[in-house]
Amino acid sequence: MNNFSNQQQPSELEDWVASLSDSIEAALLTLCTSRLKAFLALMLFALVCFLPGFNSIPPVDRDEARFAQASKQMIESGDYIDIRFQEGTRYKKPVGIYWMQSASALATGQGEEAPIWAYRIPSLIGALAAVGLTFLIGMRMVSVRVGLLAGIGMAAAILLGVEARLAKTDAMLLATILAVQWALWELYDHKNGLTLKQGLIFWIVLAMGILIKGPIILMVAGTTIAVLAIMDRSLSWLAGAHYKIGVPLLLVLVLPWFIAIGIHTDWAFYIESVGKDMLGKVAEGKESHGAPPGLYLLASIGTFWPVSVFTILSLPWIWAERKRKAVRFALAWIIPSWVIFELVPTKLPHYILPMLPALAVLTIHAMECRATRWSALWTRFVSALIPLVAVVLGIGAPIGLIVLEGAILPASLGLGLVATALAFLSYSVLAKGRVIAAFILAALVAPILYLNVHGAIFPSFKSVWLSNSLVEEAQRVKSCEDVELASVGYSEPSLVFLGGTDLKFASSEQAATFLTKAGCRIAFVERWHEEKFKAALGEKAGLVEEVSRVEGYKLNGGKWQSFGLYQLKMN
Repeated sequence: MNNFSNQQQPSELEDWVASLSDSIEAALLTLCTSRLKAFLALMLFALVCFLPGFNSIPPVDRDEARFAQASKQMIESGDYIDIRFQEGTRYKKPVGIYWMQSASALATGQGEEAPIWAYRIPSLIGALAAVGLTFLIGMRMVSVRVGLLAGIGMAAAILLGVEARLAKTDAMLLATILAVQWALWELYDHKNGLTLKQGLIFWIVLAMGILIKGPIILMVAGTTIAVLAIMDRSLSWLAGAHYKIGVPLLLVLVLPWFIAIGIHTDWAFYIESVGKDMLGKVAEGKESHGAPPGLYLLASIGTFWPVSVFTILSLPWIWAERKRKAVRFALAWIIPSWVIFELVPTKLPHYILPMLPALAVLTIHAMECRATRWSALWTRFVSALIPLVAVVLGIGAPIGLIVLEGAILPASLGLGLVATALAFLSYSVLAKGRVIAAFILAALVAPILYLNVHGAIFPSFKSVWLSNSLVEEAQRVKSCEDVELASVGYSEPSLVFLGGTDLKFASSEQAATFLTKAGCRIAFVERWHEEKFKAALGEKAGLVEEVSRVEGYKLNGGKWQSFGLYQLKMN
């Protein structure tokens, strides 16, 4: 990379930067002498990135709470075929992640009483596996060093860090997609077929991916194969995929549940999941998530930070070297699926997650090839994104906590300043042309930021965790051991997960009837519904009292809300 400074005698600062960069390079060299050593170091780094906040952040609305609650109801009912949220159906995704979440909750020994972190375990495992598989793919495509650095980039990436902490499909789906893409690379690179063990892994993880999120894994693998077939005018390299064993194995693993759910629901599952959910997303933006093409390119600057900074600088090399075998494979993996997601009206940040590992490998490959021939001004502008994000998250989040909650966490401010300082150091090292050292320093900013934001700031935003506050307050003021709950004017899924499957979302009239039928009940009534609720009580109003009040900010919808907690007066 062109040096930002004028051609002068090296200063003490430049000497120090050179010495630091050399030390980082020496440490990398030591790690990469052993695949096992590199892998273990990578897993340790990933855990440091993923664990802060894992068990302290309350259930997040809406998807995480819906997945976790549906899994919880499987444990409660013992029905592991149907997928339900309270009395309603949840026929948007296949059953795979619900089985995994149910198993992880049961494995804790707490069963249906397991806290939200128990349902997040499959996502954590999936994220760790995705990092490890990125290492494997980078190692097989280029070198151990490229694999290690690409894995570090994935562990540090904002988007994967978020998905590792949410009880959803996407982290585990990513792991299955990466396993399939690894097998495809082995086929494409060697053209002498997979071993039987590799073939079995390929077909088993393909089945897992289908059971987790239906056709997405088939789309990513299928478009990769299609583009390579067009470019090479051959599909002969697929011959060694063990179809005679693999296809029957795939069908045996996948078909039983798909048939069972069809019979169990009179085929309503397919009407909902395919006819309404999938095709609805293709036809128009669903759930207020519609956006024009190009959004993912723009959003990835933030969601794929800090790797995205180096990706932008690597794009000219990637395009110039597109005929290289590894680059060709990675581009066939990235471009068609990315284009499809850009064209689909419904857009959510995690949709592009399956393409990011390939982009990480390409980025590191470019950096290793010293793809550094850009103007100093352009490099300075792009590189500024490293400290910019660190400042926004590291310092902006603690300030936001002070403004919204009136809470000051000195340690959090300290961590934010450390992360910001390290980010500026990465920027300075990059300015001196030490690309790999700058990348490592930028990646090291990530765990400090995540310890701060996920581990300290997010759990401290008490006002945004309304469901948590409501249920905790109900447990504090309840007049008996087992209390039944109803909610008026607030219907977030997290309230069901925390308050129990039997919790009722009610109108003002229904809540009045609910409350006066028995004594061991509490109704949460939002302030705009309280007048109607009291009118519905009629002559029984004197039997009911407000025992507490909870206020907070509803993230979905973006408004402050105040709730009265009502129960029958104690005799």
